[in-house]
Amino acid sequence: RRGDMNCDCAVNSFDIDPFVLALTNPAGYAVAYPDCDYLLADLDGDGFVTSFDIDPFVAVLSSF
Repeated sequence: RRGDMNCDCAVNSFDIDPFVLALTNPAGYAVAYPDCDYLLADLDGDGFVTSFDIDPFVAVLSSF
């Protein structure tokens, strides 16, 4: 599920730090969350994790 950055099957505030890590340090994210897909942070669906994914991520968080 897009936005579930810690792969606990829920999108919530616990996903914020992993999202920031994926955005700023993809290699560090891969080490910290080896069973998660880095592209779960691609909330705008363009195939890349960039600053353009921040607003859609916030929207997903605020929808719950």
